[in-house]
Amino acid sequence: MKPPVISFRNVSKKYKKKFALQGISLDIIPSEITGIIGPDGSGKSTFLKICSGVLTYEGTAIFMDKDLLKNPESAKRHLSFMPQGLGLNLYMDLSIDENINFFAAIKNVPDDKRDLLKDKLLKATGLTPFKDRLAKHLSGGMKQKLGICCSVISNPDILLLDEPSTGVDPLSRRQLWELLNGFIKEAGTTLILATSYMDEAERCHSVGFLHEGKIIYNGDPEQLMTEEKDLEKAFFEMLLGDKELPAYDMPFDLNLSKNDSTAITITGVSKYFGSFKAVDNISLSIKRGEIFGFLGPNGAGKTTLLKCILALLKHDEGTINVLGMQSGSAELRKIIGYMSQVFSLYGDLTVIENIELYGSLYNIDRTAFRERVKWVIEVSGIAGMENTIVNRLPLGIKQRLALGCSTLNLPSVLILDEPTSGVDPVARRSFWQLIRMLSDRMGITVIVTTHNMVEADFCDRIAIMNEGRVIAIDSPENLRKDFVEDSGEVYEIYPETPLDTKIFSSDQIAITPFGRRYHVWKKGLSNSEIKTLLDTNNIKYHYARKILPLMEDVFIYFLEKNK
Repeated sequence: MKPPVISFRNVSKKYKKKFALQGISLDIIPSEITGIIGPDGSGKSTFLKICSGVLTYEGTAIFMDKDLLKNPESAKRHLSFMPQGLGLNLYMDLSIDENINFFAAIKNVPDDKRDLLKDKLLKATGLTPFKDRLAKHLSGGMKQKLGICCSVISNPDILLLDEPSTGVDPLSRRQLWELLNGFIKEAGTTLILATSYMDEAERCHSVGFLHEGKIIYNGDPEQLMTEEKDLEKAFFEMLLGDKELPAYDMPFDLNLSKNDSTAITITGVSKYFGSFKAVDNISLSIKRGEIFGFLGPNGAGKTTLLKCILALLKHDEGTINVLGMQSGSAELRKIIGYMSQVFSLYGDLTVIENIELYGSLYNIDRTAFRERVKWVIEVSGIAGMENTIVNRLPLGIKQRLALGCSTLNLPSVLILDEPTSGVDPVARRSFWQLIRMLSDRMGITVIVTTHNMVEADFCDRIAIMNEGRVIAIDSPENLRKDFVEDSGEVYEIYPETPLDTKIFSSDQIAITPFGRRYHVWKKGLSNSEIKTLLDTNNIKYHYARKILPLMEDVFIYFLEKNK
């Protein structure tokens, strides 16, 4: 085995009296992807900051044979660090091109090498047409892609990425992973990645699960996974054991019927911004009590369509009917709830002040309001924190609080725009448990946008959008069937020895790397054909087996089909 590039032994970090990390021992193997996984507040960002040499600590950390505590500056010339948060490492008044040039200049990258790599990065991330656009005018996903470009322009030995794909759509995530895998293969880059997406953790060569500042697992993700159990299920088993997430009591009854009748009808709706058509002649209907999801790349028109339903934007063509009322009617505003993509609470107010503000906006009767406050505090998991400033809460709790506030008026229709972006797996599971209860037990019609493909399976139906149009609409199960009928079954290969992807791609078999594993598919492809290819090329393998197609693959299939 290669010697580690970074070796932690009994490393701890305290903030005042509270441990952020406690007794961490972990090796970072060169030219591999190490995933750091854990709930909010588990110590992921602290771990990356110690790796980057910007935090002191107790214990021993050796970075390329040097003591990191004594020589933090020597480590910094070998690495790049992209912090958590949309665009936090960018200069908003510089263009895409200027940002990349600036980061290259900091690292003394020669202009000729910079320009060659920059062209490659812009093309791989789809940013070439926008290279003169200011960073402040980019979408969240485009900011993340630019942040990664700035981080890798110096071709670092070690790349530290803290939640790099938050707010990034599945197609862009696929492009990012292809880019990162290319750096590992061609330049031998070592990647340390903190992520809240468990499907991304599966792509890592090794994972470290953090919980309350301690490592509860360190090793290959494959060792935790079986045909019946993916990495997310394994994560929950380690974290919760035999316990279940807390069930929420529902003290209210809206008497809304969950049936096949229509809650929302959208007919021929279009929306323009100048000459740009953000929503293009969309027609669809959503059933009462249904959880309906919108998926699509950044800029596909999802948020614009939601704002048209809410009458926050006036659509230019077509009609929108919600529960028998025209969008924007005064009566409709009383029975609709909304949680925006950008965090919708006031960070400098306390928890209870935010709840009271929403109560006054909805003009809720004081007796009913007191009962609902208790419920919001329960579902948000903030008992005892009512007087805490909201900015001091972990992201998962903030999001649950925002959801609770958006349901204070007991809406008949609830619209959630990327409600779990950046939320850890535990908070996400709890969040969707609450959404399902609102649909099943209260009959609330829920409309949600998401970039997390795991969440697509939580919806009753989903609509895939691209360039302002709906290009597919059905249940996740039926969309998978469409993919398989046209593209073939998907197989997962776990090789023991290096695998040259050309032996598959030259035979027109689609292949995508997932850490040490690969996913392959082609119409008519069989397990025996895969094994013959592997045996013929002297590739030993742990297994080759058929798997359920990932929603990410289904999503990209429909995008490419409708180009």
